[in-house]
Amino acid sequence: MIEMINKWTFSDQEEKKTWSIEASKFRLPYWDWARSGIPPICSEATWSILKPNAKGNKEIFNNPLTGFTNPQKDSEGHNVPMGDKLMGKNAIPDNKEDLELPLPWSECIGVSRYGILKSQSPSQWSKGVNNWKAVNVAVENPPWYDNHTGPLKGTSFKDALSRLFTPGYFDSWETFASTKHNNPKNLKNTNFMSLEYIHNVVHNATGGTQYDDSKHDSKVNYGLGHMSDVPVASFDPIFWLHHCNVDRLCAMWQALNWEMWFSKPINDDPKPSNPLLPFHYDENKSSWTSDRCRDWRSLHYQYDDMKDMPSGRPKPEFQTALRKHIDKIYPSISATVRPAGFTLEDNTFNDYIINVVYDRYALKGRAYSILFYIGEPTKDLGAFRSDPNFVDLIYTFSSPFDSGDGSTACENCEGQQAAQILSKAQIPLTLPLISRAAPLREGYASIPGTELGLLEPDPVVKVLAAGLEWHFVELGGREVDHSEFPNTEIAVLHGQGTHPQGDEIMPRYENYVKKIVATERKPLGFGHETGPNHLIGDD
Repeated sequence: MIEMINKWTFSDQEEKKTWSIEASKFRLPYWDWARSGIPPICSEATWSILKPNAKGNKEIFNNPLTGFTNPQKDSEGHNVPMGDKLMGKNAIPDNKEDLELPLPWSECIGVSRYGILKSQSPSQWSKGVNNWKAVNVAVENPPWYDNHTGPLKGTSFKDALSRLFTPGYFDSWETFASTKHNNPKNLKNTNFMSLEYIHNVVHNATGGTQYDDSKHDSKVNYGLGHMSDVPVASFDPIFWLHHCNVDRLCAMWQALNWEMWFSKPINDDPKPSNPLLPFHYDENKSSWTSDRCRDWRSLHYQYDDMKDMPSGRPKPEFQTALRKHIDKIYPSISATVRPAGFTLEDNTFNDYIINVVYDRYALKGRAYSILFYIGEPTKDLGAFRSDPNFVDLIYTFSSPFDSGDGSTACENCEGQQAAQILSKAQIPLTLPLISRAAPLREGYASIPGTELGLLEPDPVVKVLAAGLEWHFVELGGREVDHSEFPNTEIAVLHGQGTHPQGDEIMPRYENYVKKIVATERKPLGFGHETGPNHLIGDD
């Protein structure tokens, strides 16, 4: 922005100073993927800008937020691929060894979203493909979601985010922030949700993971993109808008849980005083720490959700107002359960979750998804987002150990694998069950012959024992056999939700107990001989 201002002509220096001051105050916007698809700021190819002294005439500029092109050029002035030798030590290696399906990042000149297909020549995608419409399909509702009654509209991330902010859902900063599975004997079942888990799924949805398109002619949901792979994700400008939203969600949670700051560290958990390399705050290269930037307002920005937040520790009245705001933009499942008629006599409701412990480094760090269905997939796994039986997914968003040039890409990752550090995730299951218990439109692929009543455990477990299944799919599209994931454990749990009463704003969730019958006949399901069978407990 400063570079543009310096090129413009102003009527006087005072006017230029005004523009420069405003530019210095600019902060990146956030993308709230739970309320909208790709924003126009990241999809429109050009911008129209009214320059000073333009007399109403706007100038057209290429939009830098639609993608990124490698600025390195060859002797003829052509932009070169990111793996070209002219890139020197910054070249992205081929990474073709030890991988059944190598990803072609080294051949890319520009960034893609759902744009890279194995069946196509690199000339068709090497300069970058901004398939933002596919991103919108991915972050919006799965096929079953349109059957909901009640005001729960918009993206299916809302249930997860509502739980993220529900009082009592987490008992520490560590369980809220991270997928790291620590202290399994005492881990409360609601703690399997985390901000990092949701963050990972958004990376999957924004980039696209299906490079191998050999099994499906329609190419629905197919295409690989940079946001899905750790080593190249930040080349996409939307990476930064996504992380601004993660920072926003984190700030909102902090405002509601001010006392939970690195509150229950275990073993080798990071400390708030650890340096956040390579980020420095002065010319002496003094490192930022989590403590130093705990209060985001010290960095001279604030989010619109908290514009009325007073200085210092948040007051109870502000926290109440913020919680009401959150419940409005991310409604809890009470907004669906009540009008749909699934409330029990004591103002409670049956709630179901799938808790998962997984090894993010099982494929030498290569990212993979666990796709969950109720009923057999009706389409190829690459088209999971348009499959009516698809429920949700877990995405590891992990990084390969081998950088492709013989060096170690992530020493910390190798260390965690050696220490057998596992990860956790949670998929809320109540809304998909409601959509199957009360289908509202003709032709919906409901489960034939099932009566789920008020989602009582017996009929629900019967349906899940017969129909719940999961598939492991490596980044790129290769399905991987469950035997490659021996440290994975998957459990279905039934708990009690209580609708808000009196001054309460959000529901309460408690008393989760494993329903072993739902998983004991499925590889890696709790109770099956292939799994650890001790990582997920009862409340």
